[in-house]
Amino acid sequence: GRNQCVRRGACLTGCPDRAKASVDHTHWGKALAAGATLITGARVREITINDEGLASGAIYIDRNGREREQKANVVIVCCNGVGTPRLLKLSASASNPDGLANSSGLVGKNLMMHPYAAVSGQFDEPLESWLGPAGQTIHSMQWYETDASRGFVRGAKWNVMPSGGPLGMRAAYGGKALEEAWGENLHKNTKRVFGRSFEWGIIAEDLPDEANEVLLDPELTDSDGIAAPKLIYKNSENTERLIDFHLDRAKEAMQAAGAVSMSATRLMRDCGWHLMGTARMGNDPKTSVVDQYGKAHDVPNLHIYDGSVFVTSSGFNPTGTITAIALRSVKNLIANRRDQKVAA
Repeated sequence: GRNQCVRRGACLTGCPDRAKASVDHTHWGKALAAGATLITGARVREITINDEGLASGAIYIDRNGREREQKANVVIVCCNGVGTPRLLKLSASASNPDGLANSSGLVGKNLMMHPYAAVSGQFDEPLESWLGPAGQTIHSMQWYETDASRGFVRGAKWNVMPSGGPLGMRAAYGGKALEEAWGENLHKNTKRVFGRSFEWGIIAEDLPDEANEVLLDPELTDSDGIAAPKLIYKNSENTERLIDFHLDRAKEAMQAAGAVSMSATRLMRDCGWHLMGTARMGNDPKTSVVDQYGKAHDVPNLHIYDGSVFVTSSGFNPTGTITAIALRSVKNLIANRRDQKVAA
Protein backbone atom coordinates (compact mmCIF):
# COMPACT_ATOMS: atom_id res chain seq x y z
CA GLY A 1 0.00 0.00 0.00
CA ARG A 2 0.88 3.67 -0.19
CA ASN A 3 0.90 6.45 2.35
CA GLN A 4 -0.75 9.80 1.70
CA CYS A 5 1.17 12.50 -0.13
CA VAL A 6 2.34 15.22 2.26
CA ARG A 7 3.48 17.54 -0.57
CA ARG A 8 7.22 17.49 0.06
CA GLY A 9 7.97 17.99 -3.65
CA ALA A 10 10.76 15.39 -3.66
CA CYS A 11 9.14 13.18 -6.31
CA LEU A 12 12.11 13.11 -8.68
CA THR A 13 14.61 12.05 -6.02
CA GLY A 14 12.58 9.33 -4.33
CA CYS A 15 9.56 9.76 -2.09
CA PRO A 16 10.56 9.54 1.61
CA ASP A 17 6.93 8.94 2.58
CA ARG A 18 6.32 6.01 0.22
CA ALA A 19 3.39 7.87 -1.26
CA LYS A 20 4.45 7.73 -4.90
CA ALA A 21 2.24 5.55 -7.11
CA SER A 22 5.07 3.54 -8.66
CA VAL A 23 4.44 -0.08 -9.58
CA ASP A 24 6.55 -1.47 -6.74
CA HIS A 25 3.82 -0.14 -4.43
CA THR A 26 0.74 -0.51 -6.62
CA HIS A 27 1.19 -3.75 -8.58
CA TRP A 28 4.21 -5.88 -7.73
CA GLY A 29 3.00 -7.05 -4.34
CA LYS A 30 -0.35 -8.24 -5.65
CA ALA A 31 1.24 -9.88 -8.70
CA LEU A 32 3.78 -11.76 -6.59
CA ALA A 33 1.07 -12.86 -4.18
CA ALA A 34 -0.91 -14.22 -7.14
CA GLY A 35 2.02 -16.35 -8.27
CA ALA A 36 3.96 -14.13 -10.66
CA THR A 37 7.76 -14.31 -10.78
CA LEU A 38 9.57 -10.97 -10.99
CA ILE A 39 13.06 -11.06 -12.51
CA THR A 40 14.97 -7.80 -12.09
CA GLY A 41 18.33 -6.74 -13.47
CA ALA A 42 17.71 -8.76 -16.63
CA ARG A 43 17.83 -7.74 -20.28
CA VAL A 44 15.88 -9.52 -23.03
CA ARG A 45 17.84 -9.82 -26.25
CA GLU A 46 15.46 -11.89 -28.42
CA ILE A 47 11.90 -13.12 -28.68
CA THR A 48 12.04 -16.68 -29.96
CA ILE A 49 9.78 -18.07 -32.68
CA ASN A 50 8.87 -21.72 -33.28
CA ASP A 51 8.39 -23.53 -36.59
CA GLU A 52 4.73 -22.50 -36.66
CA GLY A 53 5.63 -18.83 -36.55
CA LEU A 54 4.42 -18.39 -32.98
CA ALA A 55 6.31 -16.67 -30.18
CA SER A 56 7.74 -19.38 -27.93
CA GLY A 57 9.48 -17.31 -25.28
CA ALA A 58 12.45 -15.01 -24.78
CA ILE A 59 16.20 -15.22 -24.39
CA TYR A 60 17.54 -12.90 -21.72
CA ILE A 61 20.75 -12.09 -19.89
CA ASP A 62 20.44 -12.17 -16.12
CA ARG A 63 22.06 -9.83 -13.61
CA ASN A 64 25.14 -12.11 -13.46
CA GLY A 65 25.67 -12.03 -17.22
CA ARG A 66 24.35 -15.53 -17.86
CA GLU A 67 22.14 -16.15 -20.88
CA ARG A 68 18.85 -17.83 -20.07
CA GLU A 69 15.71 -18.81 -21.95
CA GLN A 70 12.16 -18.34 -20.70
CA LYS A 71 9.52 -20.42 -22.46
CA ALA A 72 6.04 -18.92 -22.85
CA ASN A 73 2.69 -19.67 -24.44
CA VAL A 74 1.99 -15.97 -24.92
CA VAL A 75 4.54 -13.13 -25.03
CA ILE A 76 3.59 -9.58 -24.00
CA VAL A 77 6.05 -6.78 -24.76
CA CYS A 78 5.97 -3.51 -22.78
CA CYS A 79 9.33 -1.90 -23.55
CA ASN A 80 8.17 1.61 -24.59
CA GLY A 81 8.47 3.36 -27.93
CA VAL A 82 12.22 2.78 -28.18
CA GLY A 83 12.75 -0.54 -26.43
CA THR A 84 9.90 -2.36 -28.19
CA PRO A 85 11.02 -1.72 -31.79
CA ARG A 86 14.60 -2.41 -30.73
CA LEU A 87 13.62 -5.83 -29.36
CA LEU A 88 11.50 -6.66 -32.41
CA LYS A 89 14.41 -5.78 -34.70
CA LEU A 90 16.84 -7.75 -32.52
CA SER A 91 14.52 -10.76 -33.00
CA ALA A 92 15.08 -10.85 -36.77
CA SER A 93 15.57 -14.31 -38.27
CA ALA A 94 15.62 -16.06 -41.62
CA SER A 95 11.82 -16.08 -41.63
CA ASN A 96 11.63 -12.47 -40.35
CA PRO A 97 14.68 -10.76 -41.88
CA ASP A 98 13.44 -7.22 -41.19
CA GLY A 99 12.52 -7.95 -37.59
CA LEU A 100 9.67 -9.66 -35.82
CA ALA A 101 6.09 -8.54 -36.61
CA ASN A 102 7.41 -6.23 -39.32
CA SER A 103 5.77 -7.29 -42.58
CA SER A 104 4.40 -3.74 -42.80
CA GLY A 105 7.89 -2.25 -42.54
CA LEU A 106 6.59 0.10 -39.83
CA VAL A 107 8.36 -1.28 -36.77
CA GLY A 108 10.44 1.62 -35.49
CA LYS A 109 8.77 4.18 -37.76
CA ASN A 110 6.69 7.21 -36.67
CA LEU A 111 8.60 7.88 -33.45
CA MET A 112 6.85 10.63 -31.44
CA MET A 113 8.38 12.24 -28.34
CA HIS A 114 6.43 15.41 -27.43
CA PRO A 115 8.64 18.46 -28.07
CA TYR A 116 8.65 20.47 -24.84
CA ALA A 117 9.09 24.22 -24.41
CA ALA A 118 8.82 26.29 -21.25
CA VAL A 119 8.57 29.80 -19.86
CA SER A 120 9.69 30.32 -16.26
CA GLY A 121 8.61 33.34 -14.27
CA GLN A 122 9.85 34.85 -11.03
CA PHE A 123 7.60 36.93 -8.77
CA ASP A 124 8.04 39.31 -5.86
CA GLU A 125 5.48 37.64 -3.64
CA PRO A 126 5.90 34.15 -2.12
CA LEU A 127 3.98 31.46 -4.01
CA GLU A 128 4.98 28.40 -1.96
CA SER A 129 5.81 26.87 -5.32
CA TRP A 130 8.02 24.23 -3.73
CA LEU A 131 4.95 22.48 -2.34
CA GLY A 132 3.27 19.53 -3.96
CA PRO A 133 4.16 16.79 -6.42
CA ALA A 134 6.53 17.44 -9.28
CA GLY A 135 3.82 17.51 -11.90
CA GLN A 136 1.23 19.77 -13.37
CA THR A 137 -0.78 21.65 -10.77
CA ILE A 138 -3.13 23.22 -13.31
CA HIS A 139 -3.33 22.96 -17.07
CA SER A 140 -4.79 24.90 -19.97
CA MET A 141 -6.16 23.70 -23.31
CA GLN A 142 -6.94 27.18 -24.63
CA TRP A 143 -4.57 26.89 -27.59
CA TYR A 144 -4.83 23.16 -28.23
CA GLU A 145 -7.23 22.76 -31.15
CA THR A 146 -6.31 23.53 -34.74
CA ASP A 147 -6.80 27.10 -35.94
CA ALA A 148 -5.72 27.39 -39.57
CA SER A 149 -5.05 31.11 -39.20
CA ARG A 150 -2.03 30.33 -37.00
CA GLY A 151 -0.18 28.59 -39.83
CA PHE A 152 0.04 25.13 -38.27
CA VAL A 153 -2.19 22.21 -37.28
CA ARG A 154 -2.93 20.91 -33.78
CA GLY A 155 -1.64 22.61 -30.67
CA ALA A 156 -0.18 22.13 -27.21
CA LYS A 157 -1.25 21.59 -23.64
CA TRP A 158 0.09 24.04 -21.08
CA ASN A 159 0.76 22.94 -17.53
CA VAL A 160 1.96 24.82 -14.46
CA MET A 161 4.99 23.15 -12.92
CA PRO A 162 6.13 23.99 -9.37
CA SER A 163 9.73 25.03 -8.81
CA GLY A 164 10.50 22.22 -6.37
CA GLY A 165 12.96 22.32 -3.47
CA PRO A 166 16.17 24.38 -3.47
CA LEU A 167 18.24 21.86 -5.45
CA GLY A 168 15.52 21.21 -8.00
CA MET A 169 14.82 24.92 -8.28
CA ARG A 170 18.48 25.69 -9.01
CA ALA A 171 18.56 22.95 -11.64
CA ALA A 172 15.46 24.33 -13.37
CA TYR A 173 16.12 28.04 -12.99
CA GLY A 174 19.89 28.18 -12.57
CA GLY A 175 20.83 28.84 -16.17
CA LYS A 176 22.24 32.26 -15.40
CA ALA A 177 25.67 33.78 -15.83
CA LEU A 178 28.33 32.21 -13.62
CA GLU A 179 28.60 35.24 -11.35
CA GLU A 180 24.90 34.87 -10.51
CA ALA A 181 25.04 31.14 -9.78
CA TRP A 182 28.19 30.70 -7.73
CA GLY A 183 29.38 31.43 -4.22
CA GLU A 184 27.62 34.12 -2.21
CA ASN A 185 25.43 35.10 -5.16
CA LEU A 186 24.16 31.54 -5.43
CA HIS A 187 22.79 31.72 -1.89
CA LYS A 188 21.40 35.22 -2.37
CA ASN A 189 19.67 34.44 -5.65
CA THR A 190 18.34 31.12 -4.40
CA LYS A 191 16.73 32.86 -1.42
CA ARG A 192 15.32 35.52 -3.72
CA VAL A 193 13.78 33.07 -6.20
CA PHE A 194 13.00 30.01 -4.07
CA GLY A 195 9.25 29.57 -3.62
CA ARG A 196 8.55 32.55 -5.87
CA SER A 197 8.76 30.90 -9.28
CA PHE A 198 6.79 28.59 -11.51
CA GLU A 199 6.93 27.33 -15.05
CA TRP A 200 4.48 27.15 -17.90
CA GLY A 201 5.39 23.85 -19.54
CA ILE A 202 4.29 23.51 -23.18
CA ILE A 203 3.74 19.96 -24.44
CA ALA A 204 3.40 20.09 -28.22
CA GLU A 205 1.38 17.45 -30.02
CA ASP A 206 3.88 15.47 -32.03
CA LEU A 207 2.65 14.30 -35.43
CA PRO A 208 3.63 10.90 -36.87
CA ASP A 209 6.37 10.98 -39.50
CA GLU A 210 7.95 7.84 -40.92
CA ALA A 211 11.28 9.67 -41.21
CA ASN A 212 11.46 9.71 -37.40
CA GLU A 213 12.45 6.19 -36.47
CA VAL A 214 14.28 3.76 -34.20
CA LEU A 215 17.00 1.61 -35.77
CA LEU A 216 19.68 -0.74 -34.47
CA ASP A 217 23.01 1.02 -34.18
CA PRO A 218 25.59 -0.71 -36.40
CA GLU A 219 28.44 0.04 -33.97
CA LEU A 220 27.22 1.01 -30.49
CA THR A 221 26.26 -1.77 -28.07
CA ASP A 222 24.99 -1.90 -24.50
CA SER A 223 26.87 -3.41 -21.56
CA ASP A 224 25.80 -6.92 -22.64
CA GLY A 225 27.08 -6.45 -26.18
CA ILE A 226 23.59 -6.10 -27.68
CA ALA A 227 23.08 -3.55 -30.46
CA ALA A 228 21.92 -0.25 -28.99
CA PRO A 229 18.96 1.68 -30.41
CA LYS A 230 19.72 4.51 -32.80
CA LEU A 231 17.17 7.31 -32.97
CA ILE A 232 16.61 9.50 -36.01
CA TYR A 233 14.33 12.38 -35.11
CA LYS A 234 13.71 15.92 -36.30
CA ASN A 235 11.00 18.42 -35.51
CA SER A 236 8.77 19.26 -38.45
CA GLU A 237 8.21 22.79 -39.72
CA ASN A 238 4.70 22.49 -38.30
CA THR A 239 6.14 21.81 -34.84
CA GLU A 240 8.56 24.73 -35.12
CA ARG A 241 5.74 27.15 -35.90
CA LEU A 242 3.57 25.64 -33.16
CA ILE A 243 6.27 26.09 -30.51
CA ASP A 244 6.99 29.70 -31.49
CA PHE A 245 3.30 30.59 -31.24
CA HIS A 246 2.86 28.97 -27.84
CA LEU A 247 6.02 30.49 -26.40
CA ASP A 248 4.79 33.96 -27.32
CA ARG A 249 1.43 33.28 -25.66
CA ALA A 250 3.09 31.86 -22.53
CA LYS A 251 5.30 34.95 -22.20
CA GLU A 252 2.20 37.12 -22.45
CA ALA A 253 0.54 35.03 -19.73
CA MET A 254 3.55 35.40 -17.42
CA GLN A 255 3.60 39.16 -17.94
CA ALA A 256 -0.12 39.39 -17.23
CA ALA A 257 0.41 37.40 -14.02
CA GLY A 258 2.95 39.96 -12.81
CA ALA A 259 6.27 38.19 -13.31
CA VAL A 260 9.24 40.46 -12.56
CA SER A 261 11.58 38.39 -14.71
CA MET A 262 11.26 35.53 -17.17
CA SER A 263 13.36 32.99 -18.98
CA ALA A 264 12.25 30.88 -21.94
CA THR A 265 13.41 27.51 -23.21
CA ARG A 266 12.37 27.12 -26.82
CA LEU A 267 13.06 23.40 -26.96
CA MET A 268 14.16 21.45 -23.92
CA ARG A 269 16.96 19.02 -24.66
CA ASP A 270 17.00 15.42 -23.44
CA CYS A 271 13.28 15.39 -22.71
CA GLY A 272 12.24 12.36 -24.74
CA TRP A 273 10.26 10.91 -21.85
CA HIS A 274 7.11 10.19 -23.87
CA LEU A 275 8.01 7.50 -26.40
CA MET A 276 5.23 6.59 -28.82
CA GLY A 277 4.23 5.41 -32.27
CA THR A 278 6.83 2.85 -33.32
CA ALA A 279 4.55 -0.23 -33.45
CA ARG A 280 1.29 1.42 -34.38
CA MET A 281 -2.11 -0.23 -34.09
CA GLY A 282 -4.63 -0.53 -36.90
CA ASN A 283 -6.96 -2.86 -38.75
CA ASP A 284 -4.82 -3.29 -41.87
CA PRO A 285 -1.67 -5.41 -41.50
CA LYS A 286 -0.14 -3.50 -44.40
CA THR A 287 -0.29 -0.18 -42.55
CA SER A 288 0.06 -1.23 -38.90
CA VAL A 289 1.96 -3.59 -36.61
CA VAL A 290 -0.76 -4.64 -34.12
CA ASP A 291 -4.54 -4.73 -34.06
CA GLN A 292 -6.79 -2.61 -31.83
CA TYR A 293 -6.03 -4.89 -28.87
CA GLY A 294 -2.25 -4.90 -29.27
CA LYS A 295 -2.00 -8.33 -30.92
CA ALA A 296 0.68 -8.48 -33.61
CA HIS A 297 -0.76 -9.06 -37.06
CA ASP A 298 2.14 -11.35 -38.01
CA VAL A 299 2.52 -13.28 -34.74
CA PRO A 300 -0.88 -14.05 -33.17
CA ASN A 301 0.43 -14.84 -29.67
CA LEU A 302 2.66 -11.76 -29.45
CA HIS A 303 1.07 -8.72 -27.82
CA ILE A 304 2.36 -5.16 -27.33
CA TYR A 305 0.96 -3.04 -24.51
CA ASP A 306 2.89 0.23 -24.42
CA GLY A 307 3.11 3.66 -26.04
CA SER A 308 4.59 2.27 -29.23
CA VAL A 309 1.06 1.29 -30.38
CA PHE A 310 -0.13 4.94 -30.43
CA VAL A 311 -1.00 6.31 -33.87
CA THR A 312 -0.99 9.93 -32.68
CA SER A 313 0.53 11.50 -29.59
CA SER A 314 -2.00 14.15 -28.52
CA GLY A 315 -0.48 16.80 -26.27
CA PHE A 316 -0.96 14.90 -23.04
CA ASN A 317 1.30 12.86 -20.83
CA PRO A 318 0.66 9.34 -22.15
CA THR A 319 0.93 7.17 -19.02
CA GLY A 320 -2.79 7.20 -18.24
CA THR A 321 -3.67 6.30 -21.82
CA ILE A 322 -1.01 3.58 -21.94
CA THR A 323 -2.46 2.10 -18.75
CA ALA A 324 -6.02 2.25 -20.10
CA ILE A 325 -5.04 0.59 -23.38
CA ALA A 326 -3.08 -2.11 -21.55
CA LEU A 327 -6.03 -2.86 -19.25
CA ARG A 328 -8.45 -2.96 -22.18
CA SER A 329 -6.12 -5.19 -24.17
CA VAL A 330 -5.39 -7.68 -21.41
CA LYS A 331 -9.11 -7.96 -20.59
CA ASN A 332 -9.68 -8.84 -24.24
CA LEU A 333 -6.86 -11.39 -24.09
CA ILE A 334 -8.42 -13.03 -21.02
CA ALA A 335 -11.94 -12.98 -22.49
CA ASN A 336 -10.72 -14.68 -25.67
CA ARG A 337 -8.12 -16.96 -24.12
CA ARG A 338 -9.81 -20.12 -25.42
CA ASP A 339 -9.28 -18.90 -28.98
CA GLN A 340 -5.75 -17.60 -28.38
CA LYS A 341 -3.12 -19.45 -30.38
CA VAL A 342 -0.24 -20.51 -28.15
CA ALA A 343 3.18 -22.02 -28.66
CA ALA A 344 3.18 -25.78 -28.15
